[in-house]
Amino acid sequence: MLKIRTPFALARIGRDTRSIRCRSHHYGSLFPALITSHPFPPTPTQSQFWVEKYEKEACRNWDIFYKNNTDQFFKDRHYFAKEFPDVFGVQVGGGDGEEEDEGPSRVGVSDDRGSTSATSDTKTGADCCARVFGPAPRYALPSLTANEVKDGTGTARPAGRVFLEVGCGVGNTAFPLLALDKAAAVYCCDFSQRAVELVEARKEGLSLHEKSRINPFVCDITRDPLTEHVPPGSVDVCTMVFVLSAVSPEKFARAIRNVSSVMKPGGTGRVLVRDYACGDLAQSRFASKTRQKLSENFYVRGDGTRAYYFSQEELTALFAKFGMEQTQSVVHEKTITNRSTRVDMERRWIQASFASAAVPAEALPAPPPRAEPEWAARARLADRRKAGEAVLAEKAKSLELAKQTQAVADLEKELVTCTRGTLERVVLGIARDGAVESGAMLRRLQMEAQS
Repeated sequence: MLKIRTPFALARIGRDTRSIRCRSHHYGSLFPALITSHPFPPTPTQSQFWVEKYEKEACRNWDIFYKNNTDQFFKDRHYFAKEFPDVFGVQVGGGDGEEEDEGPSRVGVSDDRGSTSATSDTKTGADCCARVFGPAPRYALPSLTANEVKDGTGTARPAGRVFLEVGCGVGNTAFPLLALDKAAAVYCCDFSQRAVELVEARKEGLSLHEKSRINPFVCDITRDPLTEHVPPGSVDVCTMVFVLSAVSPEKFARAIRNVSSVMKPGGTGRVLVRDYACGDLAQSRFASKTRQKLSENFYVRGDGTRAYYFSQEELTALFAKFGMEQTQSVVHEKTITNRSTRVDMERRWIQASFASAAVPAEALPAPPPRAEPEWAARARLADRRKAGEAVLAEKAKSLELAKQTQAVADLEKELVTCTRGTLERVVLGIARDGAVESGAMLRRLQMEAQS
């Protein structure tokens, strides 16, 4: 029997084929002759029109994301003291350094964290072959001064360090940083106005002293100079947690240059990075779909936000371009096994620290005025048209009122010289023509006679 394939059936066959191609890289060790050197099958990229559209609407898409999810999507990050003990001195907080946050979790618009449950097993660790040290030395805490303070653990800590969180979102790193150093000032920025508003709202719940230590502001790190909000050469520690991956690859250099311009000179500051690593489960899923690839290792999610997947060599080279040497870099791996389906989910992310440059990079130049978005231009023109129509309507109303006033004045003048008989004929004519209701005219005459 000849089977007719419907378009839906053909589309399903295509998806199954892509899924098989996507899974093929897992079997490279068993069948090396069948697997090419590319980790994922070639995927058609979006047209230049869509690439530019996602770039123009990046801020809008993140605003919508935070409008829909507020501060309920991501967890606070309490793993910094464990993952970077040389920077924070002691372990404060109870977070697990291997825990995932928003980075390797989001595929499409769903919260695909692959969290552990009763039907899954989780194995975490680091790729030992991908752990790289140097050439920058370990971070040295600033020497204690007469202004030293003691934190909640009774440990003496230097006063006055400056932290900067780039891409702060709703403050999931900024507020834990306040707890890590009781004397530090924390600057935090995001290019989503709505996200910064959520940080401001959370800030209101702090004590007066802690409010004075955190300074949120709106900033596009690829465009707006950080030096407009943060003193140049003042930052001891900058955190960039799944930030660069949301930036277009051609703007990586501007973002890192901007960060370098506010870091302390002489290699005494540190930039702490955690971001997507090549080979992550989310990347393999993107590679199995069409219309989600913008360029090499750069993809768009279903909600319009974007994600880039780094190699260690690429990330190190980006910072080295601005004289920021690597202290340590490691690729973390997390395997989640669904016991019912026996499917492994591979999660991978890079964690690295970089020393500040001997001489900070030059600040970004002041940006040109932003081009007016099309929607804003349309709204402005619509408002201008409505305002013009309102002015014309007001003028017409004034003219009509003036005509009526003049007509009443002319009528009063005629009534002075009008005889009774003429007036009676005019009134009866008006009533017959129906210009005025006869009953209404009669009632008015009766009221005038009684008065």
